[in-house]
Amino acid sequence: MEGGYTDLTFLGNFCKGDRTRMEKYIRLYLQGAPGGFALMEERLGADDAEGLAVAAHSLRPQANYMGAQRLFDLLTEIEALARNKGASACTAQVKEAVELNRLVLEELYASLTPLP
Repeated sequence: MEGGYTDLTFLGNFCKGDRTRMEKYIRLYLQGAPGGFALMEERLGADDAEGLAVAAHSLRPQANYMGAQRLFDLLTEIEALARNKGASACTAQVKEAVELNRLVLEELYASLTPLP
């Protein structure tokens, strides 16, 4: 269940191997993450450092559950950078996070069992 951008080992352990429960959490990420990343872009565009930091912080646990370590690390970096240097200092990192999330989403969609 490992891919290039995710490692669902943690989620599998958390769900005690229950594939149905794992898919529930994956679907929650697939539904919620796009809005969170859109909010990050919106806060960046508004030069709202605190809003950007909060948006990045709120996405971190979700990325962690999906085993998206690089994305988790990048969100941590964005949060700290926004608080210490302002939103405008995060432009490259937000762009990278949005693209990385797109790849995570693709990988998670591919991990789901096809619905009947």
